[in-house]
Amino acid sequence: MAVQLCQITPLDPNAYTGPTRVMSGVARTGDATLDEYYGPNNSVEFARWLYVGGAGDVSYTKWDGTDQTLVGLAAGVWHPIFSIRVNTTGTAATNVAWGS
Repeated sequence: MAVQLCQITPLDPNAYTGPTRVMSGVARTGDATLDEYYGPNNSVEFARWLYVGGAGDVSYTKWDGTDQTLVGLAAGVWHPIFSIRVNTTGTAATNVAWGS
């Protein structure tokens, strides 16, 4: 029996359609430092999840560069939020982490 290789296109942050792996579980994580992009040396890394340790509002920058604030996020939950950074202004939640 021969193994068939599948060609899977890379994740396009501007398109919300694609392989089901987009909404699969968290694979990589990091602490969200406010007003800094995710990733090493402040490079842009796309996150698919935000973890909120202490309930509150979260202001974040979306993949297209626009900002949005979500009010009253629950504590202790991974929220499926596509983002590139968490902003200081408008964020009251604590212990925020990102996941991809």
